[in-house]
Amino acid sequence: MKKVSRILVCVIVLIGIGFGVLAYMNRPISEEAVNEKIENHLTKIVAKNESLSSALLTIYSNKTGYFKQFAVGPQKLSSDQPVQIDSPYHSASVGKTMCAVIFGLLADEGKINLDDKINAWLDKDILEGLFAIEGNDYSDQVTLKHLLTHTSGIGDYFEGPVRSGEPMLERITANPDLLFTPKELVAFTRENQVPVGQPGQQFYYSDTGYILLGLILEEIEGIAYADILEKRIFEPLDMKDSYLKLFNDKEHSADILGVYLNGIDFSDKNALSVDWSGGGVVTTMNDLLKFMRALESGELLSDQGYSQMTTFNQRYDKGIYYGMGMMYFDFSELSFLLKLTPMTNVYGAVGATGSYALYDKEEDTYFIANFGSLDFAAKGIEELVKIRMIYDRIKVE
Repeated sequence: MKKVSRILVCVIVLIGIGFGVLAYMNRPISEEAVNEKIENHLTKIVAKNESLSSALLTIYSNKTGYFKQFAVGPQKLSSDQPVQIDSPYHSASVGKTMCAVIFGLLADEGKINLDDKINAWLDKDILEGLFAIEGNDYSDQVTLKHLLTHTSGIGDYFEGPVRSGEPMLERITANPDLLFTPKELVAFTRENQVPVGQPGQQFYYSDTGYILLGLILEEIEGIAYADILEKRIFEPLDMKDSYLKLFNDKEHSADILGVYLNGIDFSDKNALSVDWSGGGVVTTMNDLLKFMRALESGELLSDQGYSQMTTFNQRYDKGIYYGMGMMYFDFSELSFLLKLTPMTNVYGAVGATGSYALYDKEEDTYFIANFGSLDFAAKGIEELVKIRMIYDRIKVE
């Protein structure tokens, strides 16, 4: 589960921290003390949140050489087995970043142009009704870039409103064993939702759009999306613990950390098929670190391709901006108090279960985490702010 629309500024404001307290909290301390404080903080998060079984965190800095990984709590609420730093987990909309990277690779190879119209690969049966407004069908105007930047105007099956029936989250909560194919997810939007506007006129986060992108990739490459990920990302980067959890695959369910929505663990439920090219990748912190480092080093994309992904000109919310499959967090906008620290900004892949792989370009530092609960769509970023306030206190020798 992926959608990050619950990332709201109000949860990050940190009201109540006064100027004097901030000054005290920013005093330099040793690396050992920082490690202990972060470990204790994560332990408290898991202990006080019934919707969590565990918390994972990796901080890796090329600038300072700092590299520390944390893993607290059990693998599932129903298990006594402790989580490990290499435990595989459902990464939610982090998978959108991978999907966008593949389009960047294809553009670099000259196989596509991001301004290409999507009806070059998707027939009328798939597109019917998805972009129709007041009797006008705009599907012939939708480009790959529109889908990648969430500006196509298409509805969102995951958390968007419905004109009839139950919203998707209510459906899967009532029946966790519902099974969806990608085309059935698109059909949900066609049958139950309406477009939010014409292509290119607005930003509207849509999982339906990214399902269409997955279907387009299969048409371009001529192989299954799971195999495209393997061929284009996992194998070249030696991401041996990453794979796409298929909509009818339970082979690895027991190995995935708990994924919680309304008290239900979806890690072994069919309804986890509600993802796919919008966020169905199972991975580990180490694999995501490989992916993000390759992306930032230029190993994956050309300068032009990377620039397109990291042009964050779509406003998601106050202080939060979107590029192509990636989010940017301007902490000075998110909270007045964060202007006082000051805290450097981050960008990268974010999922609604508190899963993220973020990069601080100014400090050349990566932050990778997983909480595994839809309750942490916003709280995951809130906790990142608190963890940063601890990490940034490391005494510089």
